[in-house]
Amino acid sequence: MVKEYRILRTVVWLCAFAILAGCASSGGGKMAKRNKRRLPPGLDSTTVWQSSQVADANFVSARRTSEAEKHQAIAKRNTAEVDEFWALLEGKVKTQNLTATEKKQFDREFANGAKALERWKKITKDGQQNQMGVKAQNACITARKHLEQAVQLNPFDKNARMLLAVTYYNLQHIFGQQNNYKKAVDILERLVRLEKGEPELFRSLAENYMALQKWDAAATQFKKAEFVLKKTSFSAPPDTAKLFYYAYMQGDMTARMYQASAAVTLFRKAKMYARSANEKDDVANYIKWVNWDEGNIRNSEAWDKILDLEQKKQYAQVDLEATRLIPLLRTKKAKLSVHHKLAVAEFEFLNKKPKAIERMRRVYESLNRQEIKTPSEEVTAYLNTYGAMLFRFGVEARERQDNKLALAYFTKATEFEWDQVSKPNFELVTLVWNTPNQAIIYGENAIRLAAGLTEYEMCQLISLMVKAHKSAGLYDEARTYFNQWKNCQKGQAHDAE
Repeated sequence: MVKEYRILRTVVWLCAFAILAGCASSGGGKMAKRNKRRLPPGLDSTTVWQSSQVADANFVSARRTSEAEKHQAIAKRNTAEVDEFWALLEGKVKTQNLTATEKKQFDREFANGAKALERWKKITKDGQQNQMGVKAQNACITARKHLEQAVQLNPFDKNARMLLAVTYYNLQHIFGQQNNYKKAVDILERLVRLEKGEPELFRSLAENYMALQKWDAAATQFKKAEFVLKKTSFSAPPDTAKLFYYAYMQGDMTARMYQASAAVTLFRKAKMYARSANEKDDVANYIKWVNWDEGNIRNSEAWDKILDLEQKKQYAQVDLEATRLIPLLRTKKAKLSVHHKLAVAEFEFLNKKPKAIERMRRVYESLNRQEIKTPSEEVTAYLNTYGAMLFRFGVEARERQDNKLALAYFTKATEFEWDQVSKPNFELVTLVWNTPNQAIIYGENAIRLAAGLTEYEMCQLISLMVKAHKSAGLYDEARTYFNQWKNCQKGQAHDAE
């Protein structure tokens, strides 16, 4: 099998690198001994030392060279046997007719393999039982051993190949149930070479690679699944649900490899296969996540971690992770999101209210007029948070009878529209009572934006508007508000009953 060949070849290279590394690490000791001896004629110590370093990085001893060659020869023999088996399966090698002895051996291996497979069917009730016992597993392993021998003897026997494919399929299912993804991958790699026309086998292989966090290999297999499905859909168009899943997962795996641009391209392809609004939303949300900080996916992952910590109410960790992330961010939008999240944690849970409101002031001042006038969903959240913080600071200042500071906080809180902006307007009516015309302006704003006021507070506000208009000499307006106040009083009395 090619995969096994690659693994063995990698082992050989690792051995070679280990030998080189061992030689390099021991060079210093040898050099120290060498320096105690006499230098070679005509050479100074610096030249000898420098050339020794170069030699250690490029040469090994004759003994080690010979040893490496032995390992290489063993690996070559093993990989040759593996390659020969798969070459037979794939029809790359023409075999001669079987001798009588080989034919008997083939029949014996085939029969033993078939019997082992029958034992598996009996144990598992033809695969219907989900719980695969040790006996079932051993039966499949035995079947695999004999059937691989049979196929190696006669790779053109369709029955042997078919039973081997069934055995491989059962084994990968068993190993998958055991979460033994490495063994499942090994079996599936064999199975897709026996049966190249089943896209779902490539999907299973991809999902097992995904469980091993081998994103590149998984993406490759999802791509093969898509390709095979398109090529084998002879009588009808390919199943778009499967095409969507294969393409979406290619995008997912590519994003996990931090390849933002390629991932977005694959997600857009998946969107073409999407059949429902939910599938389209899934693609759009993933693309949005990839592009949260201009394609810096690691920052998107860090943001997810912060949101998860917030969900778990681990606010000290939110503070730590957000503070670490902010300098790494590329875009203004991402920075504002993290600053806002951190400010809320500081204000509500970390007892850092002055720091939090100062942070939100900087967020607010970074917004342009158009963003404040027609805010997006994100900006609306920032304005609501900043406004609420200003209002609470104003209330605390008023309770300390620091009316001048309260006036400043409430005034700032009315500078922009947010969901409770009527409340600071209401508070300002009472604070600027000695300038009734100004009180009227704040009162009218509070009534216009009354969503945050209770019915009782609204009645109070109307009563204040009656007094403010009387003080300003606006008697007709005062009468109108007085009538409204009477209706309000009746409504409250009715509710009380």
